[in-house]
Amino acid sequence: MPEKQPQILIFNASGKLVAIARSVRSAAELTKVDENEIKLCCENRLSISRQFCFRYNVDLSIAGDTLGKLTIDEYNKLCDYK
Repeated sequence: MPEKQPQILIFNASGKLVAIARSVRSAAELTKVDENEIKLCCENRLSISRQFCFRYNVDLSIAGDTLGKLTIDEYNKLCDYK
């Protein structure tokens, strides 16, 4: 049985959450950003890719009602990203 892929949080250049994608592939299709760049950004090894920044959704309480409200800085603090 294949592993369930984590959702991808998509933040705009201003740092606001603008979308939640089902997978890296879905995020790539939506944003036209290379899947490898998305993975690097999710791992916090790449700070921004084009006009987006990405994070794995490790807190499943984050849902559509946080769109436009949650910022990348808030999420990083929530998840102890350095």
